[in-house]
Amino acid sequence: MSEPWTMPMLAAALHTSESTLFGRFKQATSMTPMQYLKRLRLGEAWHRMVILGESAAQAARTVGYRSASHFSRDYRAVYGAPPATDATRSRTHLRQMAPALTDSGGDQPTSP
Repeated sequence: MSEPWTMPMLAAALHTSESTLFGRFKQATSMTPMQYLKRLRLGEAWHRMVILGESAAQAARTVGYRSASHFSRDYRAVYGAPPATDATRSRTHLRQMAPALTDSGGDQPTSP
């Protein structure tokens, strides 16, 4: 496995300073690099729980959390509910939305 990028490595590769890179990143995303990374990880964990059916513990480990309580705290702060509760609620919501998504009226091809 290759070494993960660090801010100094990325700044050097882009021929800029770390502070300039940090400032431009925050300007573009409205988040610090760590906040952005956390959101990506939590989004992937949501996907793994809701779409793939993984447990909260399994999803947390897969996206790199070492502590279940830290994962749960971060997840609740972003999604407003504990991971397992939110995953169950989200799956239910998606199931309820599925008929509306497949009944799109005239968008389906017709047979000859």
